[in-house]
Parts: sequence; C-alpha cells; structure tokens
Amino acid sequence: MDILIAAENIRKFNSLLLTEKDDLQKRVLLELLGLKKEKLAAAIAAEQILGKDGPLSR
Repeated sequence: MDILIAAENIRKFNSLLLTEKDDLQKRVLLELLGLKKEKLAAAIAAEQILGKDGPLSR
C-alpha cells in the first residue's frame, strides 16, 4: 500500500510542477517530490526484504 500511495504522490507532484509558476512553490514541490521518492525506495526495499504480503502473512 505504501508503494501505491508514494507512486501516486510522485505523479501528483510531477503534474503540479509542470503548471506551477511560483519559484517558492516549485522548490516546495521539489522537496516533497524528493521525500516521496525516498519513501517509495524504502517501501520497495522493505517489500523485497519482507515479501509482498509483509511480515504478518507468515
């Protein structure tokens, strides 16, 4: 679920970046985008370590 949410947030922030005119807002979006990419990478790594169904499936 974390992967799906992070991926959707990344798509949304990328979309907002395409239309945003204000430099400050762009910087905020880029920061959020970076954080979500880190979260996505962590979620993918956790899924690979724990398995797709997570630790409670065992």
